Amino acid sequence: MTTSTRTRMKQTGTLIGSGLMVMALALSACGTDPSAGAVPGAPTATAEAVVATPESSAPTPDPTATATPTLEPNPTVAPTPEPTATAEPSATPTPTPEPLPQSAYLEPMTHAYQTWNNCAAVSTSMVLSYYGITMTQQQLQPIFRPNPGDKHVEPPQLVAFFPQYGLRTRIVEGGSIEVVKRLVAAGFPVITPQWLDHKPDAIGHYRVVRGYDDNRGGFIVNDSMLGPDVLLPYGEFEELWRAFNYRYLPVYRPEDEPRVLAILGEDADPQRNYQRALALFQRLAEERPDDAYVWFSIGTSYFLLGDYQAAVQAYERAEVIGLPPKMLWYQFWPVAAYNNIGNHQRALELATAQIATAGTFGEMRYERGRAFEAMGNIDAAIAEYRRALLDDVNLTVAREALARLGAAL
Repeated sequence: MTTSTRTRMKQTGTLIGSGLMVMALALSACGTDPSAGAVPGAPTATAEAVVATPESSAPTPDPTATATPTLEPNPTVAPTPEPTATAEPSATPTPTPEPLPQSAYLEPMTHAYQTWNNCAAVSTSMVLSYYGITMTQQQLQPIFRPNPGDKHVEPPQLVAFFPQYGLRTRIVEGGSIEVVKRLVAAGFPVITPQWLDHKPDAIGHYRVVRGYDDNRGGFIVNDSMLGPDVLLPYGEFEELWRAFNYRYLPVYRPEDEPRVLAILGEDADPQRNYQRALALFQRLAEERPDDAYVWFSIGTSYFLLGDYQAAVQAYERAEVIGLPPKMLWYQFWPVAAYNNIGNHQRALELATAQIATAGTFGEMRYERGRAFEAMGNIDAAIAEYRRALLDDVNLTVAREALARLGAAL
Protein backbone atom coordinates (compact mmCIF):
# COMPACT_ATOMS: atom_id res chain seq x y z
CA MET A 1 0.00 0.00 0.00
CA THR A 2 1.54 3.33 -1.00
CA THR A 3 1.90 6.31 1.28
CA SER A 4 -0.92 8.71 0.50
CA THR A 5 -2.52 11.90 1.57
CA ARG A 6 -6.31 11.90 1.34
CA THR A 7 -7.72 15.38 1.65
CA ARG A 8 -11.36 16.21 2.32
CA MET A 9 -12.68 19.71 1.72
CA LYS A 10 -16.35 20.62 2.01
CA GLN A 11 -18.42 23.75 1.73
CA THR A 12 -22.09 24.56 1.48
CA GLY A 13 -22.76 26.83 -1.48
CA THR A 14 -25.63 29.13 -2.36
CA LEU A 15 -26.47 29.06 -6.06
CA ILE A 16 -26.79 32.53 -7.54
CA GLY A 17 -27.04 34.14 -10.98
CA SER A 18 -25.20 33.22 -14.15
CA GLY A 19 -21.52 34.01 -14.66
CA LEU A 20 -20.09 36.87 -16.70
CA MET A 21 -18.40 35.89 -19.94
CA VAL A 22 -14.93 37.37 -20.32
CA MET A 23 -13.02 37.75 -23.57
CA ALA A 24 -9.45 36.44 -23.62
CA LEU A 25 -6.89 34.78 -25.81
CA ALA A 26 -6.51 31.30 -24.34
CA LEU A 27 -9.24 28.90 -25.35
CA SER A 28 -10.03 25.35 -24.46
CA ALA A 29 -12.83 23.17 -25.71
CA CYS A 30 -14.11 19.65 -25.84
CA GLY A 31 -14.87 17.01 -28.37
CA THR A 32 -17.83 14.92 -29.22
CA ASP A 33 -20.09 12.85 -27.02
CA PRO A 34 -18.29 9.94 -25.34
CA SER A 35 -18.59 6.49 -26.82
CA ALA A 36 -21.85 4.64 -26.54
CA GLY A 37 -22.46 3.02 -23.19
CA ALA A 38 -20.62 5.64 -21.13
CA VAL A 39 -22.88 6.65 -18.30
CA PRO A 40 -22.32 8.66 -15.11
CA GLY A 41 -22.53 5.52 -13.02
CA ALA A 42 -19.71 3.74 -14.82
CA PRO A 43 -17.12 2.01 -12.58
CA THR A 44 -13.92 3.85 -11.70
CA ALA A 45 -10.94 3.39 -13.98
CA THR A 46 -8.37 2.46 -11.32
CA ALA A 47 -8.61 -0.09 -8.58
CA GLU A 48 -6.67 1.79 -5.93
CA ALA A 49 -8.32 5.18 -6.27
CA VAL A 50 -11.08 6.03 -3.82
CA VAL A 51 -14.51 6.30 -5.42
CA ALA A 52 -16.02 9.78 -5.11
CA THR A 53 -19.38 10.12 -3.42
CA PRO A 54 -21.96 12.89 -3.85
CA GLU A 55 -21.69 15.71 -1.37
CA SER A 56 -24.57 16.56 0.92
CA SER A 57 -25.74 20.12 1.37
CA ALA A 58 -25.31 20.05 5.14
CA PRO A 59 -22.59 22.29 6.64
CA THR A 60 -19.33 20.46 7.16
CA PRO A 61 -16.20 21.13 9.23
CA ASP A 62 -13.05 22.68 7.84
CA PRO A 63 -10.92 20.38 5.67
CA THR A 64 -8.36 18.18 7.32
CA ALA A 65 -5.52 16.11 5.94
CA THR A 66 -4.33 12.85 7.40
CA ALA A 67 -0.74 12.68 8.63
CA THR A 68 1.73 11.26 6.14
CA PRO A 69 4.39 8.72 7.21
CA THR A 70 8.06 9.11 6.32
CA LEU A 71 8.38 9.43 2.58
CA GLU A 72 10.22 7.17 0.20
CA PRO A 73 12.22 8.71 -2.66
CA ASN A 74 10.12 9.38 -5.72
CA PRO A 75 10.70 7.02 -8.66
CA THR A 76 12.06 8.33 -11.93
CA VAL A 77 9.28 9.36 -14.30
CA ALA A 78 9.06 10.61 -17.87
CA PRO A 79 10.96 13.88 -18.41
CA THR A 80 8.89 16.99 -17.87
CA PRO A 81 9.84 20.63 -18.36
CA GLU A 82 10.72 22.43 -15.18
CA PRO A 83 10.29 26.18 -14.76
CA THR A 84 13.37 28.29 -15.35
CA ALA A 85 14.33 31.28 -13.29
CA THR A 86 13.62 34.74 -14.67
CA ALA A 87 16.47 37.04 -15.56
CA GLU A 88 15.71 39.22 -12.54
CA PRO A 89 16.56 37.68 -9.16
CA SER A 90 13.90 37.35 -6.52
CA ALA A 91 13.88 39.94 -3.76
CA THR A 92 14.14 37.21 -1.15
CA PRO A 93 15.70 33.73 -1.32
CA THR A 94 13.32 31.00 -2.43
CA PRO A 95 12.67 28.61 0.46
CA THR A 96 13.44 24.95 -0.07
CA PRO A 97 10.12 23.19 -0.81
CA GLU A 98 9.00 20.48 1.55
CA PRO A 99 9.14 16.88 0.32
CA LEU A 100 5.94 15.69 -1.32
CA PRO A 101 4.04 12.57 -0.26
CA GLN A 102 4.24 9.61 -2.61
CA SER A 103 0.58 10.07 -3.50
CA ALA A 104 -2.37 12.33 -2.87
CA TYR A 105 -6.06 12.03 -3.72
CA LEU A 106 -8.78 14.65 -3.28
CA GLU A 107 -12.21 13.49 -2.20
CA PRO A 108 -15.11 13.54 -2.48
CA MET A 109 -15.59 14.51 -6.10
CA THR A 110 -18.37 13.49 -8.46
CA HIS A 111 -17.90 12.50 -12.08
CA ALA A 112 -20.09 12.90 -15.15
CA TYR A 113 -19.64 12.13 -18.82
CA GLN A 114 -19.96 15.17 -21.02
CA THR A 115 -22.47 15.97 -23.70
CA TRP A 116 -21.39 17.72 -26.90
CA ASN A 117 -18.49 20.18 -26.32
CA ASN A 118 -19.26 20.34 -22.61
CA CYS A 119 -15.96 19.44 -20.94
CA ALA A 120 -15.61 22.89 -19.35
CA ALA A 121 -19.06 22.64 -17.78
CA VAL A 122 -18.45 19.10 -16.52
CA SER A 123 -14.99 19.95 -15.19
CA THR A 124 -16.47 22.91 -13.34
CA SER A 125 -19.26 20.73 -11.96
CA MET A 126 -16.75 18.17 -10.68
CA VAL A 127 -14.62 20.82 -8.97
CA LEU A 128 -17.71 22.41 -7.40
CA SER A 129 -18.70 19.01 -5.99
CA TYR A 130 -15.35 18.79 -4.19
CA TYR A 131 -16.30 21.97 -2.36
CA GLY A 132 -19.80 20.72 -1.55
CA ILE A 133 -21.65 22.59 -4.30
CA THR A 134 -23.98 20.77 -6.67
CA MET A 135 -24.42 22.03 -10.23
CA THR A 136 -24.92 19.89 -13.32
CA GLN A 137 -23.49 20.40 -16.78
CA GLN A 138 -27.03 21.13 -17.97
CA GLN A 139 -27.14 24.07 -15.54
CA LEU A 140 -23.65 25.27 -16.44
CA GLN A 141 -23.78 24.99 -20.23
CA PRO A 142 -25.99 28.06 -20.83
CA ILE A 143 -23.67 30.07 -18.58
CA PHE A 144 -20.49 29.11 -20.41
CA ARG A 145 -21.90 28.45 -23.89
CA PRO A 146 -25.28 30.18 -24.42
CA ASN A 147 -25.05 29.18 -28.09
CA PRO A 148 -24.88 25.36 -28.24
CA GLY A 149 -22.86 25.62 -31.44
CA ASP A 150 -20.01 27.30 -29.59
CA LYS A 151 -17.12 24.85 -29.36
CA HIS A 152 -14.91 26.42 -26.74
CA VAL A 153 -14.86 27.93 -23.27
CA GLU A 154 -12.06 30.30 -22.36
CA PRO A 155 -10.17 30.02 -19.05
CA PRO A 156 -11.07 33.61 -18.07
CA GLN A 157 -14.71 32.53 -18.10
CA LEU A 158 -13.84 30.10 -15.31
CA VAL A 159 -11.99 32.86 -13.45
CA ALA A 160 -15.13 35.01 -13.62
CA PHE A 161 -17.47 32.17 -12.68
CA PHE A 162 -16.02 30.62 -9.53
CA PRO A 163 -16.26 33.71 -7.24
CA GLN A 164 -20.05 33.57 -7.53
CA TYR A 165 -19.85 30.34 -5.54
CA GLY A 166 -17.32 31.45 -2.95
CA LEU A 167 -14.29 30.10 -4.81
CA ARG A 168 -11.39 31.50 -6.79
CA THR A 169 -9.09 30.40 -9.56
CA ARG A 170 -6.31 32.00 -11.55
CA ILE A 171 -4.68 31.28 -14.90
CA VAL A 172 -1.02 30.35 -14.59
CA GLU A 173 1.31 29.73 -17.54
CA GLY A 174 4.38 27.55 -17.85
CA GLY A 175 3.41 24.94 -15.28
CA SER A 176 5.21 21.74 -14.39
CA ILE A 177 4.40 18.28 -13.09
CA GLU A 178 5.94 19.36 -9.78
CA VAL A 179 3.75 22.42 -9.20
CA VAL A 180 0.54 20.56 -10.08
CA LYS A 181 1.50 17.83 -7.61
CA ARG A 182 2.19 20.41 -4.90
CA LEU A 183 -1.19 22.05 -5.41
CA VAL A 184 -3.01 18.72 -5.27
CA ALA A 185 -1.04 17.60 -2.21
CA ALA A 186 -2.09 20.86 -0.52
CA GLY A 187 -5.75 20.07 -1.20
CA PHE A 188 -6.47 22.08 -4.35
CA PRO A 189 -7.93 20.53 -7.53
CA VAL A 190 -6.34 21.76 -10.74
CA ILE A 191 -8.03 22.26 -14.13
CA THR A 192 -5.79 21.90 -17.17
CA PRO A 193 -6.50 22.56 -20.87
CA GLN A 194 -4.89 19.84 -23.00
CA TRP A 195 -5.39 17.81 -26.13
CA LEU A 196 -7.84 14.97 -25.68
CA ASP A 197 -5.45 12.56 -27.42
CA HIS A 198 -2.65 12.42 -29.98
CA LYS A 199 -4.80 12.13 -33.10
CA PRO A 200 -3.68 14.28 -36.06
CA ASP A 201 -7.00 16.13 -35.96
CA ALA A 202 -6.71 16.77 -32.22
CA ILE A 203 -9.42 18.44 -30.16
CA GLY A 204 -8.95 20.54 -27.03
CA HIS A 205 -10.13 19.25 -23.69
CA TYR A 206 -10.33 20.22 -20.02
CA ARG A 207 -9.30 17.73 -17.33
CA VAL A 208 -9.50 17.92 -13.54
CA VAL A 209 -6.42 16.72 -11.67
CA ARG A 210 -7.60 15.27 -8.37
CA GLY A 211 -4.61 13.17 -7.38
CA TYR A 212 -1.28 11.64 -8.24
CA ASP A 213 0.61 8.45 -7.45
CA ASP A 214 4.37 8.35 -7.90
CA ASN A 215 4.46 4.58 -7.48
CA ARG A 216 2.28 4.29 -10.58
CA GLY A 217 3.94 7.26 -12.26
CA GLY A 218 1.01 9.50 -13.06
CA PHE A 219 -1.80 11.88 -12.23
CA ILE A 220 -5.29 10.74 -11.29
CA VAL A 221 -7.75 12.79 -13.33
CA ASN A 222 -11.49 13.06 -13.58
CA ASP A 223 -12.04 13.14 -17.32
CA SER A 224 -15.44 13.91 -18.82
CA MET A 225 -14.63 11.77 -21.86
CA LEU A 226 -12.55 8.91 -20.43
CA GLY A 227 -14.07 8.43 -16.98
CA PRO A 228 -13.40 8.97 -13.28
CA ASP A 229 -10.05 8.33 -11.59
CA VAL A 230 -8.12 7.86 -14.82
CA LEU A 231 -4.39 7.33 -14.34
CA LEU A 232 -2.58 9.58 -16.83
CA PRO A 233 1.20 8.94 -16.86
CA TYR A 234 3.28 12.04 -16.20
CA GLY A 235 4.97 11.88 -19.61
CA GLU A 236 1.64 11.51 -21.40
CA PHE A 237 0.17 14.37 -19.37
CA GLU A 238 3.05 16.63 -20.38
CA GLU A 239 2.79 15.71 -24.07
CA LEU A 240 -0.93 16.54 -24.17
CA TRP A 241 -0.34 19.76 -22.23
CA ARG A 242 2.58 21.39 -24.06
CA ALA A 243 0.52 22.94 -26.88
CA PHE A 244 -1.40 24.93 -24.27
CA ASN A 245 1.62 26.70 -22.76
CA TYR A 246 1.50 24.33 -19.76
CA ARG A 247 -1.47 26.41 -18.55
CA TYR A 248 -3.30 25.44 -15.35
CA LEU A 249 -6.01 26.75 -13.03
CA PRO A 250 -5.95 25.79 -9.33
CA VAL A 251 -9.35 26.22 -7.65
CA TYR A 252 -9.44 27.26 -4.01
CA ARG A 253 -11.36 29.15 -1.35
CA PRO A 254 -10.41 32.81 -0.72
CA GLU A 255 -9.01 32.10 2.73
CA ASP A 256 -6.61 29.59 1.16
CA GLU A 257 -5.15 32.07 -1.32
CA PRO A 258 -1.97 32.71 0.73
CA ARG A 259 -1.20 28.99 0.61
CA VAL A 260 -1.77 28.86 -3.15
CA LEU A 261 0.40 31.93 -3.73
CA ALA A 262 3.16 30.41 -1.62
CA ILE A 263 3.14 27.32 -3.84
CA LEU A 264 3.17 29.44 -7.00
CA GLY A 265 6.07 31.59 -5.82
CA GLU A 266 7.11 34.12 -8.45
CA ASP A 267 4.38 32.79 -10.75
CA ALA A 268 1.84 34.49 -8.49
CA ASP A 269 2.80 37.69 -10.32
CA PRO A 270 1.38 37.50 -13.87
CA GLN A 271 4.14 39.50 -15.55
CA ARG A 272 6.91 37.46 -13.95
CA ASN A 273 4.94 34.33 -14.78
CA TYR A 274 4.78 35.26 -18.48
CA GLN A 275 8.50 36.06 -18.51
CA ARG A 276 9.39 32.76 -16.86
CA ALA A 277 7.10 30.82 -19.22
CA LEU A 278 8.80 32.49 -22.19
CA ALA A 279 12.24 31.54 -20.84
CA LEU A 280 11.04 27.98 -20.29
CA PHE A 281 9.84 27.53 -23.86
CA GLN A 282 12.87 29.29 -25.33
CA ARG A 283 15.03 26.75 -23.53
CA LEU A 284 12.82 23.93 -24.83
CA ALA A 285 13.18 25.32 -28.37
CA GLU A 286 16.94 24.79 -28.12
CA GLU A 287 16.29 21.16 -27.19
CA ARG A 288 13.37 20.63 -29.60
CA PRO A 289 13.78 23.10 -32.48
CA ASP A 290 11.24 21.26 -34.65
CA ASP A 291 8.47 21.12 -32.04
CA ALA A 292 5.58 23.25 -33.34
CA TYR A 293 3.91 23.33 -29.92
CA VAL A 294 7.03 24.78 -28.32
CA TRP A 295 7.14 27.59 -30.89
CA PHE A 296 3.41 28.18 -30.57
CA SER A 297 3.82 28.50 -26.79
CA ILE A 298 6.70 30.93 -27.29
CA GLY A 299 4.25 32.97 -29.34
CA THR A 300 1.64 32.69 -26.59
CA SER A 301 4.11 34.04 -24.04
CA TYR A 302 5.18 36.91 -26.29
CA PHE A 303 1.51 37.76 -26.88
CA LEU A 304 0.84 37.85 -23.15
CA LEU A 305 3.85 40.14 -22.71
CA GLY A 306 2.53 42.48 -25.41
CA ASP A 307 5.25 41.80 -28.01
CA TYR A 308 2.91 41.03 -30.89
CA GLN A 309 5.54 41.12 -33.65
CA ALA A 310 7.63 38.49 -31.86
CA ALA A 311 4.45 36.49 -31.21
CA VAL A 312 3.63 36.45 -34.92
CA GLN A 313 7.17 35.36 -35.82
CA ALA A 314 6.96 32.44 -33.37
CA TYR A 315 3.52 31.49 -34.67
CA GLU A 316 4.74 31.49 -38.27
CA ARG A 317 7.64 29.23 -37.26
CA ALA A 318 5.13 26.84 -35.65
CA GLU A 319 2.89 27.01 -38.71
CA VAL A 320 5.75 26.04 -41.02
CA ILE A 321 6.62 23.06 -38.82
CA GLY A 322 2.95 22.02 -38.78
CA LEU A 323 0.00 22.53 -36.45
CA PRO A 324 -3.23 20.51 -36.08
CA PRO A 325 -6.16 21.82 -38.16
CA LYS A 326 -8.14 22.91 -35.09
CA MET A 327 -5.28 24.65 -33.26
CA LEU A 328 -6.85 28.09 -33.59
CA TRP A 329 -10.21 26.85 -32.34
CA TYR A 330 -8.73 26.90 -28.86
CA GLN A 331 -6.04 29.58 -28.91
CA PHE A 332 -6.81 32.34 -31.36
CA TRP A 333 -4.23 34.89 -30.30
CA PRO A 334 -2.41 34.65 -33.69
CA VAL A 335 -5.39 36.30 -35.37
CA ALA A 336 -5.49 39.03 -32.73
CA ALA A 337 -1.72 39.47 -33.06
CA TYR A 338 -1.96 40.01 -36.82
CA ASN A 339 -4.61 42.65 -36.21
CA ASN A 340 -2.46 44.23 -33.50
CA ILE A 341 0.54 44.63 -35.84
CA GLY A 342 -1.61 45.95 -38.69
CA ASN A 343 -1.61 42.88 -40.96
CA HIS A 344 -5.39 42.92 -41.23
CA GLN A 345 -5.55 40.95 -44.46
CA ARG A 346 -3.79 38.00 -42.85
CA ALA A 347 -6.10 38.29 -39.83
CA LEU A 348 -9.10 38.11 -42.17
CA GLU A 349 -7.70 35.05 -43.94
CA LEU A 350 -7.05 33.13 -40.73
CA ALA A 351 -10.37 34.10 -39.13
CA THR A 352 -12.33 33.17 -42.24
CA ALA A 353 -10.66 29.76 -42.40
CA GLN A 354 -11.49 29.02 -38.75
CA ILE A 355 -15.13 30.10 -39.15
CA ALA A 356 -15.42 27.81 -42.18
CA THR A 357 -14.50 24.77 -40.08
CA ALA A 358 -15.98 25.70 -36.70
CA GLY A 359 -19.17 27.42 -37.86
CA THR A 360 -20.16 29.25 -34.68
CA PHE A 361 -17.17 31.33 -33.62
CA GLY A 362 -17.92 34.70 -32.05
CA GLU A 363 -14.29 35.55 -31.30
CA MET A 364 -13.22 35.07 -34.90
CA ARG A 365 -16.19 37.15 -36.05
CA TYR A 366 -14.98 39.86 -33.69
CA GLU A 367 -11.45 39.73 -35.13
CA ARG A 368 -12.90 39.99 -38.64
CA GLY A 369 -14.78 43.05 -37.44
CA ARG A 370 -11.57 44.55 -36.07
CA ALA A 371 -9.84 43.97 -39.39
CA PHE A 372 -12.64 45.51 -41.45
CA GLU A 373 -12.87 48.49 -39.10
CA ALA A 374 -9.12 49.14 -39.33
CA MET A 375 -9.32 48.90 -43.13
CA GLY A 376 -12.10 51.50 -43.21
CA ASN A 377 -14.96 49.16 -44.14
CA ILE A 378 -17.26 50.18 -41.30
CA ASP A 379 -20.40 48.54 -42.67
CA ALA A 380 -18.64 45.18 -42.90
CA ALA A 381 -17.21 45.67 -39.41
CA ILE A 382 -20.65 46.34 -37.94
CA ALA A 383 -22.04 43.26 -39.66
CA GLU A 384 -19.25 41.11 -38.18
CA TYR A 385 -19.69 42.52 -34.68
CA ARG A 386 -23.42 41.79 -34.85
CA ARG A 387 -22.74 38.27 -36.07
CA ALA A 388 -20.25 37.81 -33.23
CA LEU A 389 -23.03 38.56 -30.75
CA LEU A 390 -25.32 36.07 -32.48
CA ASP A 391 -22.62 33.46 -31.99
CA ASP A 392 -21.99 34.49 -28.37
CA VAL A 393 -24.41 36.90 -26.72
CA ASN A 394 -21.95 37.45 -23.86
CA LEU A 395 -19.09 38.65 -26.06
CA THR A 396 -18.69 42.03 -24.40
CA VAL A 397 -15.99 43.33 -26.74
CA ALA A 398 -18.30 43.00 -29.74
CA ARG A 399 -21.05 44.84 -27.89
CA GLU A 400 -18.59 47.60 -26.99
CA ALA A 401 -17.39 47.85 -30.59
CA LEU A 402 -20.94 48.40 -31.83
CA ALA A 403 -21.50 51.07 -29.19
CA ARG A 404 -18.26 52.79 -30.18
CA LEU A 405 -19.43 52.88 -33.81
CA GLY A 406 -22.88 54.11 -32.83
CA ALA A 407 -24.52 51.02 -34.29
CA ALA A 408 -27.56 49.23 -32.92
CA LEU A 409 -27.19 45.67 -31.71
